[in-house]
Amino acid sequence: MYLEEYRKARQLGQKESKLCQSRGGSPYLPVLDDILAEEETCGEVELGLADIPVELIVGTRTAGRSQAFSRSFLPLMAEDSEFAHKWMNLCKAHMNEGITDPIKVYEYMHTFYVAEGNKRVSVLRYFGAVNIPADVIRILPVKNDSKASRIYYEYVDFYKLSGVNYLWFSGVGRFARLQEAVGKGPDEKWTDDERRKFYSVYSRFASLYGDKSAKDLAGRMTTGDALLLYLDIFGYDQVKEYTQTALKEGFLQLHQAFALKNKNPLQDLNPLKGLLSR
Repeated sequence: MYLEEYRKARQLGQKESKLCQSRGGSPYLPVLDDILAEEETCGEVELGLADIPVELIVGTRTAGRSQAFSRSFLPLMAEDSEFAHKWMNLCKAHMNEGITDPIKVYEYMHTFYVAEGNKRVSVLRYFGAVNIPADVIRILPVKNDSKASRIYYEYVDFYKLSGVNYLWFSGVGRFARLQEAVGKGPDEKWTDDERRKFYSVYSRFASLYGDKSAKDLAGRMTTGDALLLYLDIFGYDQVKEYTQTALKEGFLQLHQAFALKNKNPLQDLNPLKGLLSR
């Protein structure tokens, strides 16, 4: 059984690697050490244990195991290798009792690179895990006036208050706007209950935003951008009590209104508000 799972995972990995090569990209995982060799940093911060989104785990800390995986952490090594046997043992553990040991990662510019636990990531990702427990160390880039730097350091400040690590915006000032939208003061920390409630709203909204019918919105805005617009229009106190049906109805109104506007609605909400019924 476990050998068959490995074969399936490896076939998917080989297919992905060939596709990446055909498009001129690397078939293997990015290596953080290589990235940092070209960048200036200004220290590290230990964030401790946190659940991190699988989709934001993008590479390895060092080059040692980077070529054992495709870009999505699917295995590439031969099925009779020591690597494959260890992968299958983890597969067995996951299917029997679950993998609970946290991995160790470095966070840089809101993406995660694995220092310990690459095969755990591979197995869990193959089986569709959304989050993985991890000991996180943040590597801070040098702060400058670039848009990317400004957004990142706004995220760092927001994370200190909220503990939310899955959210991202494409523009400056939006983390502070979200803090206000959920009814928190500029320097007010979130409770565990508030964090759980917001994650429920975010994950349910993300499932709608990820649907192919949202293609007019997707590509222009991140999920965070779209959710912030949604909350600006409908109000967080109301939205957090929505059923999935009500959430979808509001989303469809947002989608239809956006389709009528040839501009970024996050910069000018008033015309969109006029197009949406409460």
